Amino acid sequence: MKKAVLRHIDTALLEHKDDIALRKKLDAVPMFKQIMTDTVCALREKYVAIEYAGNGLHINDECLPELHSKLKEVCHTLGATNVPGFSLMWGYDIAAATEGVNNPHITAISGAIDLLADDELAFMLGHEMGHQMCGHKPYHVFLESLYMPVVSAIPGGEMWIGLVRSTLLNWYRMSDFTADRMGLLACQDFNAAMRALIKMAGIPRKYFGSIDIDSFIKQAREFDAMFAGISGKLINYISVNSAYSPWIIARAANLHQWYKSGEYDKIINDNLNG
Repeated sequence: MKKAVLRHIDTALLEHKDDIALRKKLDAVPMFKQIMTDTVCALREKYVAIEYAGNGLHINDECLPELHSKLKEVCHTLGATNVPGFSLMWGYDIAAATEGVNNPHITAISGAIDLLADDELAFMLGHEMGHQMCGHKPYHVFLESLYMPVVSAIPGGEMWIGLVRSTLLNWYRMSDFTADRMGLLACQDFNAAMRALIKMAGIPRKYFGSIDIDSFIKQAREFDAMFAGISGKLINYISVNSAYSPWIIARAANLHQWYKSGEYDKIINDNLNG
């Protein structure tokens, strides 16, 4: 099936409401954006440039061009004019991460390339592009840098950390819900997105042929229902905010809900007909 090329996508149409609300709350903190972009992000960008120059396998048109073309295809589908840097690091996990603000760079774990089919890999790469295209990276970089010694050297640094850390930790997880929506728009196959999440959730490779998407969605819907009450929501809030990223089941539930809302189809149809 031919993919819709999202030439005029408005990222505000797909951003999770809590992603938007929490960023507005952060931006309302006096001087937050200036400190974030002019100080911490600028220093982190220089550090990352050195790190990627000396670590990992860089993917480009000369080194593994077939893999590089998959990233370029995702960028084309999402209407992104700039293709970020791309590299691999060894590990047998399904994971990727984006670094950099002005010069973004995606690093994937080798296992993701082996274990994901092409459309599932498009979902994962689209997720990372989503963080870039929706303006998440300065906030990500700022949060991650709060745990680096350099922050203590910033005048008033401890005060800023106290003001923004809790909100940033909560937002950090909400931003993944938005990025998953961009991942779905990149692969344009809901089942492929679910298969990628199922593989991330831990299904052994020898059972890849037995993946049951319906049962996974059922688990995700039951997870949502489990936390419908006030006490359940409190437990969910504490648990999710103590994790490095949202639980895979929570991501699946949120993506399924957005897909069924009709917003995905509207974006695709607007770009097919526009």
